[in-house]
Amino acid sequence: MRKPFLMGLVLGTTALACGDKLMLLGGHARLRQIYGARPASILVYMRANSVVPEIVRSLQPAVRQAGHKFYTVEDLGALDAALKGGKYDLLMADITDAEGLQQEARSAPSKPVLLPVVHKSSKAETTAAVKRFHCALKAPGSTSHYLDAIDEAMEIRMNTVR
Repeated sequence: MRKPFLMGLVLGTTALACGDKLMLLGGHARLRQIYGARPASILVYMRANSVVPEIVRSLQPAVRQAGHKFYTVEDLGALDAALKGGKYDLLMADITDAEGLQQEARSAPSKPVLLPVVHKSSKAETTAAVKRFHCALKAPGSTSHYLDAIDEAMEIRMNTVR
């Protein structure tokens, strides 16, 4: 009776240790690939003189590898048409545009979650953005942090769609 219990304890500990090693070696991106986070369809409003185009360029390979897709628009007319005609999970835009786009996102048929991009902001400004929009992508940052922000926004999306 003791041997099966002891054997189970040893095997269970070994399995747990393998997961710990995976966390140490693999980081967030590999876990995301293994457990298969739901790919996001992201509409990006890339207004001129915004940091958003730069972030999208730097994120393109990682986003593609994670299975997410970017769709970009550069003016409000194209944004309005895209929101009315397409299905998007997220709407990414500069924080200065986010307040005005919040209502448009809510009234769109696919009701994308607004993911504002805050650039070189203080901790208080970032906290205020998260409080207002429930998530934010803080720039500059690492690709891993950007993907985490997208995953967080997708989690909010999944919880509101239910």
